[in-house]
Amino acid sequence: MGGRRTALAAAVLTVLLISCDRPSSDSAAEKETAATQVASESRERETTDARCAFPTEPETLRTDGSAVLLAWDFPDDAVYSQTVLPVDSAYRAYRTAIRADGADLKHPVSDQPTPQTDDEAELWRNEDINRDLAQTGEAGIIEQITCLDALLFAYQNSRVPQLTQPTEFLASVLRKEVAGQPRLVVVFGAGDEMFPPKTVYGFDVVDEYVAAGWRYSYALHNHTIQQNGERLALGTPALSSSDVQLMRNLVEGTGLESARVTNGFFTYSVSARELDRLRSR
Repeated sequence: MGGRRTALAAAVLTVLLISCDRPSSDSAAEKETAATQVASESRERETTDARCAFPTEPETLRTDGSAVLLAWDFPDDAVYSQTVLPVDSAYRAYRTAIRADGADLKHPVSDQPTPQTDDEAELWRNEDINRDLAQTGEAGIIEQITCLDALLFAYQNSRVPQLTQPTEFLASVLRKEVAGQPRLVVVFGAGDEMFPPKTVYGFDVVDEYVAAGWRYSYALHNHTIQQNGERLALGTPALSSSDVQLMRNLVEGTGLESARVTNGFFTYSVSARELDRLRSR
């Protein structure tokens, strides 16, 4: 089911990958101020909760070398939308390392690329615009990471340590009432390279669930760690212009309701109707 939509989305993602993680373009003085500020927002919410856990093991739908496409199907619960973290030592170590470099910032500061051509300069201008729209709240919102997104980040971090081998995952979250009870399905694709291969994007699986009456609640992927001189920096919680193009296709073809980007501390969320405000390739 949904072969045409799947082919379109996969083709876009194959060419554009999942993201183009644009670092901040703040001035040197602004970078220094931001890098030394106390990131109290993330520290205030360092709350773990044993209920923030997958109740079942995932089903393996397919493999491609080290890449996997997995699916969870379990009862929905309020905890998955709360700003609590799973009890996970590897995930805690990741967050500790980020904090040690003063990098737990809602608006990350990282080294800037130097455009080599006019086309590259225009590309980065568009990335800056999308980042600024996210940070000001003019399109979407950046908030503390919530339980389900933290679980997915932590799961990939347990597979491939994000501090030493940054990788992106792609997860599709679907919702439906079954026998009067709300349920969640999470389709998760990832490998051990920076971007997962198209064989584990999972859009064909999403199409089948949507055809069976499930809502495509949101698509989530992560932006990986960057550098700020000698220090670590979080990936930018904003959609790149590549991401925007993909998400618009998923809205049109599969009924995607919203898109999210996380860096393990903060998550950017933007509704389908707000995507038109963002720059696309």
